[in-house]
Amino acid sequence: MGLSFLCKLAVCAVLFCSAPAGGYVYQMISDCEYGDNITDTVYFVKNIFNQKLNNIYDSRLGKYIGFGELGMKNAAHYNNQSWKMQARKVEVDTLRRYNVRLFRKSILDRKVPPNVKVHQTKPADYGERSMLVCSVWGFYPQEVRVSWLRDGEEVTTDVFSSDVLANGDWSFQFHTYLELTLKRGERVTCRVDHSSLQESLEVEWDTFALDVKHATIAVGIVFFFAGLAVAAVGALYYWWKKQRFHANRL
Repeated sequence: MGLSFLCKLAVCAVLFCSAPAGGYVYQMISDCEYGDNITDTVYFVKNIFNQKLNNIYDSRLGKYIGFGELGMKNAAHYNNQSWKMQARKVEVDTLRRYNVRLFRKSILDRKVPPNVKVHQTKPADYGERSMLVCSVWGFYPQEVRVSWLRDGEEVTTDVFSSDVLANGDWSFQFHTYLELTLKRGERVTCRVDHSSLQESLEVEWDTFALDVKHATIAVGIVFFFAGLAVAAVGALYYWWKKQRFHANRL
């Protein structure tokens, strides 16, 4: 049937223990398997005794199959119980019609767009070697494509990337690094393609802090020389006044 996904639904375990040590454990586990076409759902009910499979109901066969002497005896007994067989058929229809569709909609077809941030790993100035990191997180499903652009052109050299990592909350994260020499005026962009996005998401590295730093330095230099000029004019004016005062006295 080419099943592409295993889904554990409506799991029920019943335990019977005679003592903490040397006891007996009985489990009944219900699960299903289905592919892209949910009408091909296969439903199983497994009866397990002391970690050994005793018998199993297979919806493809419409009956129980036993393993071992006791398992075959139990399977034959279950197959002769019309109410139990009817219950299994109802469960198959219920799983296919409701549970599987709900599971597919809430999990398999779920799409969450990523958050993206671009920043330096450590401070560096224009003309210096630096490394930028593009962090992509909180997205689902797992498949994502992240690339670097410099002035609109994709670059693949000096690029290092992590694996796609699970966050443990049905979302994922991914980090990619670009090593480069910082250039004033160059646009460095992280582009993210994900099934949750209508189009590529591009986040440009914000050089504001670096530009403000240089602007502050430039303004400081201007004020420094302006101060020197004012001081020089003041000194010259003082010297001129002093010379004029001495000339008047003579």
